[in-house]
Amino acid sequence: MGQSLESREAKAPDNKLGLRVFELLVTLPTISLIAVLFARDPSGDAWLILWAITIAAVEIMPVPAWHGLQVSVGFPLLMVVAFVYAPPAAAITAFAGASDPREFKGEVSLLRAMFNRSQVALSVLAASAVFHALADLKQSPTWVLVPAALLAAIVDYVINSGIVTIAVSLNTGMHPYRVIRDLRVGKLSEFLISYLGLAFFGLFLAKFYEELGFWTVPVFVIPLLLARQMFFRSKALEEAHKELQDREQLLRALSNRMAEER
Repeated sequence: MGQSLESREAKAPDNKLGLRVFELLVTLPTISLIAVLFARDPSGDAWLILWAITIAAVEIMPVPAWHGLQVSVGFPLLMVVAFVYAPPAAAITAFAGASDPREFKGEVSLLRAMFNRSQVALSVLAASAVFHALADLKQSPTWVLVPAALLAAIVDYVINSGIVTIAVSLNTGMHPYRVIRDLRVGKLSEFLISYLGLAFFGLFLAKFYEELGFWTVPVFVIPLLLARQMFFRSKALEEAHKELQDREQLLRALSNRMAEER
């Protein structure tokens, strides 16, 4: 459930310049770091190409969120790669798979596309490093794997949301606190449960992948599509609730005005 940035609203020149500088500060070091780490430890296999393709297929169906943000439901697949492979290989796969349909429509600049891919790759790199530092997918017992996977997911979320928060704040001039509050989809409790649930699902899928191979993955893509619909429903309900509140406030104001006129 990673998040990427793209807003079509007009911004002040200073905000645009600050955003571009921030995008460069994230993109260039991230790509360089991943390249150096992978050169030192090129652990991986040919299946990573299929992982990147599968992740890209899921990523092209993001959930529209707030101020042009896109919320992806490919998060469990990214976590599988983070749990199964070494951090550098996982990060490269995430970078390649973090596609955005707006890239093909020319709606996203090259720098923005590289920035979105880099922040996803950096999040996966950190999550994978945390998981492998705490557990071994093949040898660790369940009581070790589950906390390690959840902690890795939290690290991924913190880095992903932190980078996106700064970018949106620069892009819109909004206070970072408001951005953080509005990044989530639906109620905070529901969002956290869903996010950690998807992380647990990623661990479950990783174990199946280790036992049965890549051909089990397509079976698990269906629940991800269902999760996408769940987020759409949650977003629609939240918007409907807000609209009802706005109407209620308007009616109350009109009622008070009519009472004063009498």
